[in-house]
Amino acid sequence: MLLPSTLITFALGISLLKTSTASPSQSVQKWDANACAVVVCGPAQNGLPGRDGRDGKEGPKGEKGSQGLQGLKGSQGPPGKMGPAGLVGGKGSPGEKGTKGDIGRSNVEISLCFLVIMFPNGRIVGEKIFMTSGYEGNFDSLKQRCSQAGGQLASPRNAAENAAIQQIVVLYNKSVFLGINDIQTEGRFKYLNGENIVYSNWQTGEPNNDKGIEDCVEVHSSGKWNDKSCGEKRLIVCEF
Repeated sequence: MLLPSTLITFALGISLLKTSTASPSQSVQKWDANACAVVVCGPAQNGLPGRDGRDGKEGPKGEKGSQGLQGLKGSQGPPGKMGPAGLVGGKGSPGEKGTKGDIGRSNVEISLCFLVIMFPNGRIVGEKIFMTSGYEGNFDSLKQRCSQAGGQLASPRNAAENAAIQQIVVLYNKSVFLGINDIQTEGRFKYLNGENIVYSNWQTGEPNNDKGIEDCVEVHSSGKWNDKSCGEKRLIVCEF
């Protein structure tokens, strides 16, 4: 039980001895050895926490808990290795017939257009193109050059093709040699592939094989033909 504060003060007061009157300026306080000290005790306070104790022994394994909630979906993993090829499937049924497409240009037409662009002085007739590089030479050299270019000496088989060659003759003002001759048999003119000619446009009185040396055929600006010596030089016109 705690004592009242007035009682504590009184107990402390009677334990002190009064000072001597002989020296009023000095006083000495002494404690009575038989006096009892009264201490006021307040409520106890918690001390500092102690150090952690050592880990105890592992307890027995507990029972299996209930299944938790499903987690979030993870990111997609890398693709796996390609598996072996499967068996060949059966032939499927034919599909429906498609609509008719536009008519495309043939490779021949495209090639001819390309040649015309490269040689603007060329002339197109049907699937043929006639062109010149401006080179002049004898029959054999002209035939060889056209062959090296992937064509052959111009060999008209109708009036339209002959007219195209005539336009080049007029443009250059030079006669040209055709891919036609009677070298093998006199008077029997053939194409370079050995076939007999199917078209001709001879000038009046021709062919006459003048002096017995005219085995090749030239075209004049009129479009008419004349037999001429194959050793003469004429303008080259190739057909492709």
